[in-house]
Amino acid sequence: EMKIKVIGKAHLEGKSKKTGKDYNFNQIHYLGVAYGVDGQAALTQNLDPARVPYDSIVIGAEYAIEFDNRGYVVTFERVTAR
Repeated sequence: EMKIKVIGKAHLEGKSKKTGKDYNFNQIHYLGVAYGVDGQAALTQNLDPARVPYDSIVIGAEYAIEFDNRGYVVTFERVTAR
């Protein structure tokens, strides 16, 4: 599990020109570490809108995010101050 601060968000929905399949997901933008990058990298992560509704994502808020062994998000929860 790691903590991130959401610095941007987008909702993307439509039909792929390449495959013809429909897509629908929320995308978050955050700063984090990346291989080969000195300092912080601008990163994005796609989220299932059925699990994480667009309106529930707060820009500037911190979240705990966790990935499974294949890189899929299994936890995305807002961190509240104690």
